[in-house]
Amino acid sequence: MVFAKKRHRTHGPLLDFGSNVYHQLFDKPARFIAFGFTLTILIGGFLLWLPASQNAEQDVSFLDCLFVATSAGTVTGLSPVNIPESFNLLGQIILMFLIQIGGLGFMTVALVMLSVTGRKIGIRQRIIIQEMFNLDSPGGTIRLVRHIILSTLVLEFLGMTLIALDLYIQYGYKGMKSIYYGLFHAVSAFNNAGFSLWGDNLISFQQDTTFILTISALLMIGGLGFTVLADITENRRFKKISLHSKLMLLSLLVINGIGTVLMMGYEWLSHLGTLQDKTFFEALHITFFQVVTTRTAGFQTIDLTTMVPLSVGLMMVLMYIGAGSASTGSGIKVTTAAVILKNVWTYLRGQRETVLMRRTVMPQAIQKAYAIAVFSLLFIAVVTTLLALTQPNVSFIGLFFETVSAFGTVGLSLNVTPELNSIGKGLIMFMMLLGRVGSLTILFMFATQHDRAIRYPKENMLIG
Repeated sequence: MVFAKKRHRTHGPLLDFGSNVYHQLFDKPARFIAFGFTLTILIGGFLLWLPASQNAEQDVSFLDCLFVATSAGTVTGLSPVNIPESFNLLGQIILMFLIQIGGLGFMTVALVMLSVTGRKIGIRQRIIIQEMFNLDSPGGTIRLVRHIILSTLVLEFLGMTLIALDLYIQYGYKGMKSIYYGLFHAVSAFNNAGFSLWGDNLISFQQDTTFILTISALLMIGGLGFTVLADITENRRFKKISLHSKLMLLSLLVINGIGTVLMMGYEWLSHLGTLQDKTFFEALHITFFQVVTTRTAGFQTIDLTTMVPLSVGLMMVLMYIGAGSASTGSGIKVTTAAVILKNVWTYLRGQRETVLMRRTVMPQAIQKAYAIAVFSLLFIAVVTTLLALTQPNVSFIGLFFETVSAFGTVGLSLNVTPELNSIGKGLIMFMMLLGRVGSLTILFMFATQHDRAIRYPKENMLIG
């Protein structure tokens, strides 16, 4: 008797589904980056929701826990609940890990774990790192990741030490408490998260020069970008570093300097300002720190609702511009704003090429800069409109400010966050994720990129 051979299926439906999902994620790095951040946030929200993470007298809802996890994972700082009152030590440590993962990028942490376990790091992982840090090529990504981890550990340790010593000497904190508070705020500051373990954020420290300068230094260094730190470490001379690094270093002086001068004028010199009763150096303490933190983080040493409208508008501009590419901050990024402004000036002068510091900017970079700026504004406008429609009892300026803050992953608020309903919290969570991942990255998840095979005749258009 002859039996027919039974054919075995080499792929089951579940395996086929898993393989399809895998390829859908890895074929587009943008999808994988968004998926990774979302998964990290969901896990973090669930952990914060557990009773073991919350104070006994608190009952924080899952939506609020998810909001806090989103804020921490995107290094924003917005929160509908009081962090020290709502979460115990375990919850605060989970929050700190979310901040660290959000600042470094989940893929950076994943590559470190692969390296520790001896696993091979393939080209797909390198391409994702290239996309995450906006690099030109996947070459040198492993060296960059190592530099990121080393610089992060060193800078956060130095920040923790200075903050802990200040708390121990000036405020009488016990040894372990001062170290823990120093570590949490060093991690929060370097990663530009803006979370604090004090109920009034940092208002109690507004005249503590050591504390303010330490936090400011961590914010500015974290906002420069890991590629800039690596560039400076390797070359050590201003002439040898890249154009991007030069622009980022100059931005510290130009943007922070102009912002501080303007805010001093609005808040200290103006008869309407809230700091007019302060001395010059007391007002400078507050305005300088507020300008630095507005660009990238969410710390505050003053009640924002008491500030004049001009200062609020200035902060919105600073939040929209944000920090540097491949940094722990967000916004459209300093280089994007610089390229657009110089391109406009080039057009007005009738010149053909956009030149920055004796370097011609590539046309693709100019197109990308305009795309980022325009689509970011569109997202802000749409979300602000939806918030205004779904939150009728909240002021429009407060909602507008909240949206820009979420996009810039800054974390400042005009006390609007606790007033948001479920829809409002969902919209702000989306904006925080969009700000951290990038508006173009979100759009690339769905867009199919291909050049036209057909060329059409050119025709001039009436513009303006």
